[in-house]
Amino acid sequence: MPPIARTFVKAAFVYFFVAFLLGALMMLDRWLDFSRWLRVVYMSQLHLLMVGWITQLGIGVAYWVFPRFLKEQDPRPRGSDTLAWFVLISLNAGLLLRFVIEPFYLMGAKPWLAALMALSGVLQALAAVGFGWIIWGRIRAMER
Repeated sequence: MPPIARTFVKAAFVYFFVAFLLGALMMLDRWLDFSRWLRVVYMSQLHLLMVGWITQLGIGVAYWVFPRFLKEQDPRPRGSDTLAWFVLISLNAGLLLRFVIEPFYLMGAKPWLAALMALSGVLQALAAVGFGWIIWGRIRAMER
């Protein structure tokens, strides 16, 4: 498994544990009334689970197992590692930005919070486009 794929998978497991720990805290909050922040973090927690865990795990595994380019002696059989690192950084920066900003945005929308929420979406969209760029060339018809 290439290092970038391992990094995607490891990051996915971190989000998996954080999302479920946060979910447990949210359930405890219903009983113990910890903080207002835990009451508005529901969507962010789901985003951690779906994008941080499921999507990131899928990207890492796909980068690893999708067919390699067929060119002999290709130094980059999986495509650009630089672009793969950009996808990892962009996806995680957008995800963490959303996780931090969204609860405050939901408690009282302000234009600068909306701008940061939009930036988080743009970062995640850039990651999706980058991943598509990496993988698209590796999807080929099965040869008989």
